[in-house]
Amino acid sequence: MKLLDILYPKRCALCDRVISRREYPVCLKCRKEIRPIEEPRCMHCSKPLSSDGEELCPDCKRHKFSYDCGFAAFLYRGKMKNSLMRFKYGGRQEYREFYGEMLNLFAAEKVRRWSPEVLIPVPVHPGKLRQRGYNQAEVLARKLGEVWDIPLDSQCMKRIKKTRAQKDLDDKERRKNLRHAFSVVGDVDYRSVLIVDDIYTTGSTVDALAKLLKEKGVEEVYFVTVCIGKGM
Repeated sequence: MKLLDILYPKRCALCDRVISRREYPVCLKCRKEIRPIEEPRCMHCSKPLSSDGEELCPDCKRHKFSYDCGFAAFLYRGKMKNSLMRFKYGGRQEYREFYGEMLNLFAAEKVRRWSPEVLIPVPVHPGKLRQRGYNQAEVLARKLGEVWDIPLDSQCMKRIKKTRAQKDLDDKERRKNLRHAFSVVGDVDYRSVLIVDDIYTTGSTVDALAKLLKEKGVEEVYFVTVCIGKGM
């Protein structure tokens, strides 16, 4: 065993158990439990649908979003939910290896069709960045940029308002909470962009960013996330 493995042991991205290099990034037991979202999916946000006859989820029927289309690999529940909490708040930046592999496996074809010029991670407020030490969306976006050979722009959008935690709010409160929360820095000379985040719940965050980008002349805005909420 190498010294680094002793000092900084590798952990399963789903159960956080210490594992060997051979198993990394997910232990053999957890591999059997990986369950991506299956069809049918919402054509717009990719949430699971209850029947093949539907095209849009209730959220996308109810709201006209500014983004064009998006994709998430897993539902936000169980081990995936716990994994993202550790990734976001517990310093487990190494989980990006697993998330990157999964999004490449399930989303690469869509991303090729979308042909984004750049990846834009959802920005965090400077106060939260100092507290947490990193922006988990940017960590993930950097990994996806390596995998898909797409440049990253983490400077063109800023979070200028410290908002309440979105998880504590309903849909209407989320949208109000994000009003004037973001800004675009300078000119955005892109035709098509791909927003990267760890979780999509109601879509209010991605939508707020997409609206600003389109106001600056961006024609197409897409998103990818590791997980998505089931919605209404």
